[in-house]
Amino acid sequence: MMASRPFLIGALLAAARLVFAQDESMSCDDYFIKIDNSTQLSFYSSCSSLVDAMVGPSHAFSGAFDLPGVESIGKFSSGYLGPKLRGSERVDDRVTTVSMPDLVNTAAGGVLFGYLDNLTSVDFPKLTTISGDLVLIGNYETKTLSLPALSNVTGGGLLDGHFDSISLPSLKSIGYLIVKSTGDLDCLALGQNLSSLTFTPKEYDSGVGFTCWTPDEKNTYNSSDVSSASGSGASATGGSSTGSGGNERPTATGTAAAAGTSSAASEAGSVVRVGRIGRMVGLMAVTGFAGMLL
Repeated sequence: MMASRPFLIGALLAAARLVFAQDESMSCDDYFIKIDNSTQLSFYSSCSSLVDAMVGPSHAFSGAFDLPGVESIGKFSSGYLGPKLRGSERVDDRVTTVSMPDLVNTAAGGVLFGYLDNLTSVDFPKLTTISGDLVLIGNYETKTLSLPALSNVTGGGLLDGHFDSISLPSLKSIGYLIVKSTGDLDCLALGQNLSSLTFTPKEYDSGVGFTCWTPDEKNTYNSSDVSSASGSGASATGGSSTGSGGNERPTATGTAAAAGTSSAASEAGSVVRVGRIGRMVGLMAVTGFAGMLL
């Protein structure tokens, strides 16, 4: 037993040297970039391309995560895949804002912000393409999301939080988009703004088209309903749920209205859909996007 102690101490010292040497061994060719401090932020800001890397703040990072100069990364990952469980000793991340003002695309994966209790804002003003999923979930201090240049998401989108405002004015193509908000988000207005989206579904997608849910069952949106009501099939290109009143806002009960069913049946269908969306969001939070960290 005594003979094993020097070996154990040596191993611990070696591990310590490895940890404290990280700042000295940083490279623009790194694959796994979890940033702890301002020194590392400063270094990686000199790398215009981190195209093979997964980038993001580590769980130890505190404050504003500002990484200018980087135009392309493999994927962005921050936070956790699930909420903190009762009795857990998990340390809550202390990142407050994330800004990558020059980022244009993710080349090998998606963008994940998960269960960051102190995160108030996300700023990716030039981000155009996400080669994977777009996920913001459980960041309840993040009340607004604006991605002004984002036009293409090759995977799906899940935005689940206390959102008051979501702006995706340039978005043209996405696999599917699920929005769930307990804030003051107007699902009907958002649906109208995104009515020309093109969906690029894959075989094992967890969602279809664009759905938006709030606790108010009158403030929900389902692009499939709007499409059916406007006679456009499976695509979400209709701006009105009635197919005649071009200035009317789409509703989540368009399919039932188009079919001539009763209002009671329409409301029942909406309740079922809302329940489905809620269950789907919960399931995806645990399983659907786990691949982003691999």
